[in-house]
Amino acid sequence: MKKDLQIINTLKYQGFSNIDIDQIFNYLETLDYDLKNTKYIGKIMAKNERLAKYFFLRDNFKIEINSSDDTFHINEILDQCIDWSEFWRLLVIKKGFCCIHLAGELRGKVRFIFLSGPNILSGSSTDLAESIYEDIDY
Repeated sequence: MKKDLQIINTLKYQGFSNIDIDQIFNYLETLDYDLKNTKYIGKIMAKNERLAKYFFLRDNFKIEINSSDDTFHINEILDQCIDWSEFWRLLVIKKGFCCIHLAGELRGKVRFIFLSGPNILSGSSTDLAESIYEDIDY
């Protein structure tokens, strides 16, 4: 059954070993992820999980503004405004995000993989296309 899952093909294409894939699936199964609807988001190497989440989110949450002023640093302003821990918490609850620490180390850094999908923490109503405000009545 697992061999038929698209996520396995994606992980193999991204260069993950069978041992990595087994570790990833053990984590996902522990939190009762819907494996058919779980998506690969990316990977990063960092010293610890907190830094992995921070750099991964910050690097993927870019706002490009065309400006002739080279000193216009929007990402530095965002760093001061965004509570990255709360941002991550909402991604976990509302969008089913997870960050998995993979075995092995390279030059003092650890590998982390990011996935998203419906699971026990996000509830059965996780819809990756829906807004995080879906439960709020206006």
